[in-house]
Amino acid sequence: MTSHHPRRAACFAPVASLAIWLVSVPMGGCAGTHPVHPEVSPAAPAGSSAPASTSAPATAAGGAAGAPVLAGEAALPPLLRGIDLTPAQVDQVVRIDADVQRSVEPFVSAVSDYERSVAGAVRKCKGETPFVESDAARVVRVGEELRVPALDAVQKVHRLLTPAQRRKVSGRLIEGDDAAKREKRNSARTRDLGPTLDLSTTQTMSMLLKAAVLWTWFADRVEPWRVKYHAAITHFADDDFDVHAEPVAAVPVVELTLEFVRAGLRALIPILQPKQCDALGQLIDQKVDEQAARVAEQDAARARALERR
Repeated sequence: MTSHHPRRAACFAPVASLAIWLVSVPMGGCAGTHPVHPEVSPAAPAGSSAPASTSAPATAAGGAAGAPVLAGEAALPPLLRGIDLTPAQVDQVVRIDADVQRSVEPFVSAVSDYERSVAGAVRKCKGETPFVESDAARVVRVGEELRVPALDAVQKVHRLLTPAQRRKVSGRLIEGDDAAKREKRNSARTRDLGPTLDLSTTQTMSMLLKAAVLWTWFADRVEPWRVKYHAAITHFADDDFDVHAEPVAAVPVVELTLEFVRAGLRALIPILQPKQCDALGQLIDQKVDEQAARVAEQDAARARALERR
């Protein structure tokens, strides 16, 4: 279950939310798959570098996050803890999750390269460069290659759960799909960026206005997919659930996310001074390093949990 690459963004760990990962980033329901962290972009989808170890749906839904981890469940994705899995089911989930982690590696590597390119461009007060565009294209290509294994993993987990366990997972995901909470988080992160970059009052007001407009635009852009996502997580409780047949399975999540990042940078960079652009680039690199360190710690903790099983 461990990896030697600083990998995965928030939604990769919980196997049962992997298909949902295909839509939850732009919906703000998942945290870390987003290539640019919310702390450094007024337009970044909610939860970017949040939790490589906990998916936003699992955390927000309660029951998974904040509750004591039962013996034998430490190696499980948080979304699947506390739902009365048998030892045999735990073993199967661990194997599925290990397969998923291996398939995620190329994507996380591509995202990391993209993040570094963005940081370098931002330091020069640029949002787009040939390097950024090349790395973005690679992220899209590799991300698309993850679609089938991600959906297959969700279907495997669905098959091994009992009806009662499926209902618990579905309920957690539905509870975590809270637009009001996302909006509050997004607003707070945007405001926090002002002091970090030493923005003037005028710059801060301009940033807040642009961010509000951008969030409204993006919410409208992804609303049809959000509706499909909500339908899918509701259907997860059904015995005949087929993730491959769910309309949301086709969501172009990576393209949507990168589209949002580009729009956010186009909105923010013009209001910055060169010194502030450099500070923003450094902040992006810092957040990437911090996320890699957190993931390494989480990988080590999971490895220890597996050794104790």
